[in-house]
Amino acid sequence: MIQIKKTILTLVALLAVTTGAWATDTYTITFAANGNTKTVENVTLPKTFQCNYDKANGELDLILKELNSWTGNANQTFCDGETTPQSSDENKVVAGSDNGDHYITINNVFEGTVTITGYYVVNSVVIETPYSLEISIAASSSGPEVAWDKASKTGTFTMPGGNVTLEPEYYPQAALTAAPTAINDVPATTDGAIVKAGTVANIPSTETAQGTVMYYVSTTALDDAALLALAADQWTADVPTAEKLTEGKAYVYYYVRGNDSDTDEENFSDGDILAANALTVTIAAEPTYAVTFAEGTDPNEWTASPDADVKKDQTVTVTYTGSKKVIGVKAEKKAATPAGPITVTWNSNDITGSGKSFTKDGVTITADDIEYDDKNFYGPGTFTTTLGNFTKIEVTTEGWYASGTGWSGKTWTGNASSVSFSGDIMGYGGGNLKFVFTIEPTN
Repeated sequence: MIQIKKTILTLVALLAVTTGAWATDTYTITFAANGNTKTVENVTLPKTFQCNYDKANGELDLILKELNSWTGNANQTFCDGETTPQSSDENKVVAGSDNGDHYITINNVFEGTVTITGYYVVNSVVIETPYSLEISIAASSSGPEVAWDKASKTGTFTMPGGNVTLEPEYYPQAALTAAPTAINDVPATTDGAIVKAGTVANIPSTETAQGTVMYYVSTTALDDAALLALAADQWTADVPTAEKLTEGKAYVYYYVRGNDSDTDEENFSDGDILAANALTVTIAAEPTYAVTFAEGTDPNEWTASPDADVKKDQTVTVTYTGSKKVIGVKAEKKAATPAGPITVTWNSNDITGSGKSFTKDGVTITADDIEYDDKNFYGPGTFTTTLGNFTKIEVTTEGWYASGTGWSGKTWTGNASSVSFSGDIMGYGGGNLKFVFTIEPTN
C-alpha cells in the first residue's frame, strides 16, 4: 500500500469589484500557482472542476499539471477534504467526491479565502512539496473594449472569436430646474423680453450649470421634424425679444444644450428638442411715436411729415420754408411711456446658492449673512434691481423683523431702485417664505 503524503491545497477566491452592466452572468476564473496563471473565461456558475480518480483528463488535473510544469501522465490527482471559507455562506465553495472521483465546485461568487485540505499523487509517486492554488473570480465583460472618439463620434474595436452585442453609454441629459415662461403683450418691434428665462440644474457639488437654455422663435408652429432640421447656429442663448416680431402670435421653442467639458463628470448630453416645449406668446401692437419741435420753433416755417403715429424705422421728412440759412437739425430721442409695472416673485424653493448675495429675475438681495437652507436673511441688507424702480415690496413669512425707512409691517411702498432693511427676514426653514416685488420699468 502506498503511503500518501497529506498536503494542504489553499484556494483563495476573491470577488473582484466590478462596475457596469454585463450582457450575461458569466465569470472569469484565474488559477495561480508556482508563479504561473491559468484563466478560464465565460464560466457560468455553479461550476465543477473535476479530479478524476485514476484518469488523466480531469479539468483540475490538467490545470494543476500546467501550473506546476509536470511531465508525464498525471494518472491521479486526489482532491479531498473539507473547506473552511471566510464567508457567511459555506456553500459557495464545496469539496466532495462522486464514486471515487473527487471535485471542487464553486456555486457562487464570494469574498475572502477558502482553504481546502486535500491530497495528491502523480504516477503513484507522492509529491513531497506542498503548493497553494489561488483562485480569483470576476464578472466577465460586453466583449472587447471600444476605443471611442467623442469628436468624430466613431469607435473601433478588435473583433473577438464570437458575436458581439454593442450597448451605447450616454452622458446624462442636462436638466432644467425651472422652464421658461411666456411674457405676453410686449409691444412688437421693441427690445422687451417675451419670455422669462429658464434655469438649468448645476453639476453636482459645483456652481457650474449642466448646460445652457437655447431658444428659437417662429411666427408659425413647427413640428418635431422641422425643429430637428434647424442648424445649430439658428438657436440662441439670448432671451428672445419682440424686436423682430409683429403683432399676433409667436412660438418660442427651447431646449438645454449640454455642457461640453474635458472632464467626464462635467459632460452632459443635450436635452430633448421637442415641439411640446413651445411657448405661445401674444405680441401686442407695434407702438407709434410723435415728432414735435422744440419750444420757440416757428410752426409756419418748420414741418415734419409724418409727425404722429410714426412707427420705428419709418422715414420722417423735415422741411423748412423760411429765409434763414440752416446748419442742420438736432434730434433728441424721448423716452416712451412705460408699458406698465413688472411683478417679480421669489418663492422659498427659488432661493438657493451660497454667499451673501442672491439674484433672480433682475432683483438682488444683499444681506449681512444668508442661510440658504432655512431662508434666513440677516440685516442690514438691501434690495436692488436693474429693471426700474421698486414701487412696492411685500414679504410673506412666519417671521418678519425687517425695519427701515418706508417699511410698514411686511410691506414697503415708495419709488426707488434700492431699498434697505436693518432687521432680519426669517424664513424658519423656508416653508412659506415669499417675496413679491412690484417694479416700474424703465426704457
